[in-house]
Amino acid sequence: MAKINIAPSIFRDYDIRGVYPTQVNKETYYILGRSIASYLKVKEISVGYDARLSSKELFSSLVSGLTDQGTDIIVLGMISTEMNYFASGKYGFPASIIISASHNPPQYNGLKIVKKGVVPLHGSFGLPEIKELALKGQFPQASVKGKIREMDIYNDWISHLLTFINPEKIKSLKTVVDAGNGMAGPTWKKIAQKIKLNIIPLFFEPDGHFPNHLPDPLNPRNLESLQRKIRETQADCGIALDGDADRMFAVDDKANLLSGSITCAILAEHLLSKKGPAKILYSVTSGKIVAETVGKMKGTAIKTRVGHSYIKTEMKKQNALFAGEHSGHFYFRDNYFADSSTIAGLLLLEFLAEKKAKLSHVRQKYEKYVSSGEINFEVDTTDAFLNNLTVYYVKQNPDLLDGVTVDFGSWWFNVRASKTEPLIRLNMEAENRELFKEKLTDLMAVLQELGAREK
Repeated sequence: MAKINIAPSIFRDYDIRGVYPTQVNKETYYILGRSIASYLKVKEISVGYDARLSSKELFSSLVSGLTDQGTDIIVLGMISTEMNYFASGKYGFPASIIISASHNPPQYNGLKIVKKGVVPLHGSFGLPEIKELALKGQFPQASVKGKIREMDIYNDWISHLLTFINPEKIKSLKTVVDAGNGMAGPTWKKIAQKIKLNIIPLFFEPDGHFPNHLPDPLNPRNLESLQRKIRETQADCGIALDGDADRMFAVDDKANLLSGSITCAILAEHLLSKKGPAKILYSVTSGKIVAETVGKMKGTAIKTRVGHSYIKTEMKKQNALFAGEHSGHFYFRDNYFADSSTIAGLLLLEFLAEKKAKLSHVRQKYEKYVSSGEINFEVDTTDAFLNNLTVYYVKQNPDLLDGVTVDFGSWWFNVRASKTEPLIRLNMEAENRELFKEKLTDLMAVLQELGAREK
């Protein structure tokens, strides 16, 4: 076969992703299929895809590449990333792939790969080897073509989700769920049919055009429909989900967004109250309230690097009950140590039902600190910049677990490199607004002095 040129830039730190059809297309996915099969050398792989307009075509090409290399395929159909993780954990497939580009605009597509037991391939494990094979484009001839069979995992998935809560408790809560025409809609629709939840659905129909808004809850514009519907219906809360349903953001009864850190603290408290003392992981960008809440509940809080591949590995090592990231990823031991937006949403509803209080009131207990959110800066070289920042704060004994974290007691900050762009990301928190404004001004001056340019 003629050699296909593959863009090296599609190989990212956590997945393979690019613009269709210029960077990813039928030809690249066929080569990726052969490369993945050649690297993994497993008998069978499960494959699912999301609702993106290019997903079915790319799925067909990927499967052709995999089967031409002799690998058998279990077709899971149109599923979410959280369902792909569930399939890996529940059925023990040697490997599982989902074709998706998460929350990116419609023209993007990509894929995520996990090995048996939800072990992710990433930029330091598996993806570099697959990249090398794809760029080389030379594959041994398989003696037998792989077989294809189909499998519907939805019933098992819904049954699994309902083991995390007492369904009777949450029936009375009026909840607006915004799936953003991504992959969360079918799951929530089935849950509502199964336990007669009082759900007000928004954009449950998967549609790769994303006609209502992009499925990225981190952008405030994409929350407007949800906030409007909460006000209109006087709902108890709202849940916003990203395109491939692995991130969840909560919105209270007054239509105000909760930060990922506050939601993490709430979920940690709820799970520790249900399960008793346990280890809880939280990412370096999470607010102090997470570790404080875990401590009050007699749990053990352990700080970890940002990113699902690191967190899943560390959770297994620690046998942690739960892990959370400021970015809206929430991980559960009883979910094969994988992240799930739906489990997070259901547990939040159960917590609220038990408290018998408004989320707008409950959240106040956790909002002790003033937070910057994520501020991005352009730099010439991320490694050199972080080295210079470490030297600048050397007397404060910076924590270098992930980027540079400096804790002054009454305020702290973390600066880390983006995995995908020449950017650094700042997160900062202080005990009160006055201190926050003062220290953020000082810190911005330091970052600019070292060569950072606010984006």
